[in-house]
Amino acid sequence: MEKIFQIYRSSAGSGKTRTLAKEYLKLALRFRSDYFKHILAVTFTNKSTQEMKDRIMKYLNDFVNGHSNELAKELQSELGLDEFTFQSNAREVQAEILHHYQEFSISTIDAFFQKIIRSFTRETGISGDYRLEIENDEVMELVISNLINELGEREQLTKWVVELALQNLENDRSWDMRQSLANFSREIFQEEFRSVEPILLKTAANGTYFTDTLKLLQQEKFAFIRFIQARAKTITEDFQSIGLSTDDFKYGKNGGAYSYFRKLGNIKSINDFELGKRAENDWQDANEWPSKGNLKAKEIIHYAKTKWIHLLNEIIHYHKNHYATALSSELALNNFYSYGLLTDISRKLSEFKRENNVMLLADAPQFLNSIIDNSDTPFVYEKTGSFYKNFLIDEFQDTSGLQWKNFLPLVTNSLDSGHRSLIVGDAKQAIYRWRGGDPTLLQKVNEV
Repeated sequence: MEKIFQIYRSSAGSGKTRTLAKEYLKLALRFRSDYFKHILAVTFTNKSTQEMKDRIMKYLNDFVNGHSNELAKELQSELGLDEFTFQSNAREVQAEILHHYQEFSISTIDAFFQKIIRSFTRETGISGDYRLEIENDEVMELVISNLINELGEREQLTKWVVELALQNLENDRSWDMRQSLANFSREIFQEEFRSVEPILLKTAANGTYFTDTLKLLQQEKFAFIRFIQARAKTITEDFQSIGLSTDDFKYGKNGGAYSYFRKLGNIKSINDFELGKRAENDWQDANEWPSKGNLKAKEIIHYAKTKWIHLLNEIIHYHKNHYATALSSELALNNFYSYGLLTDISRKLSEFKRENNVMLLADAPQFLNSIIDNSDTPFVYEKTGSFYKNFLIDEFQDTSGLQWKNFLPLVTNSLDSGHRSLIVGDAKQAIYRWRGGDPTLLQKVNEV
């Protein structure tokens, strides 16, 4: 019995184009007539789309003219057709495609999404004559120019750009403001940013939000550092007043109490802080502090019992209650200017698209997902004027999570109805990660 959902993990030179063409022809020849209208094959480039169409039409022409090749024999065998019936079916399908070529649905994934979006212009308020911009970079050049014009006029924006410049210099990268902003701005097309973009834009509308948030994050980070430093320095000051050194403590330079508390007394980053098993276990026993044969052992044990262990436990307790929040605050601070700057760029881009009646190709998956969410999915896709039963997806390793989320209801509905679908991909050949392509989807797709 044939599987109705097949995953073909291809590799370079493995004949994936032939595999897709064969699957398409197998479906079309089995059901004949105009069934080809119910098959959708998608890939990622116009070139591969045309190659697929040409390959299918060439095969059909060979079948019609009685050229018996290996593919013809495979299809005849798998379909259970004699040579005459097979040739007759091929002639019928060829004629139908030629007479209704516009319904020969082999397209790029972006073209398919665009078709759906155009069918919803009335419901979404988008003008039917909106302009689709394929080149994000060209639009971003104009947006960046508008942003640069605001430098010096907006204090917060200027600070964020300066932070970006400093980061580039710290990483030994040259600083060309326009080019650096253009490179940085590509992040707004990544699904990670788009998932939080609405929240950032909403909060950015509050003029003091970013400033207030910055202060709060700094307070949480430095409160933690000051607490740890204060107690660690109290202990190291005792070490100094007693005249202790590294060798007076067990483990010496290899993680002994002397070096441990000196390090804590000078921490600058939450990420540098490690509590360690010795602090929680060994050093709870005062006898575990001094090194063997140490003449000052009694004094060290006395201080440990009466003072140091108490201070150490304050550090441990504070760490357990505040470390996660403090670390999150520090990580947020490390990326704070990035989100602020990206939010500004996103706002400028939205203004440009609205004023020029433009939609970027990169917007299509997210926009379509907003239409599909909480909707009758079959209706959404039927509104395009087509109803697809079979889906053949090429170069699946270059599909993004959001694109797959848009396709999933279609494929699921197809499988529930007993129709076949095929996915072809090779994670090693992923080339569209810069557009959000997720090669790990090939491993996750079995969840369907």
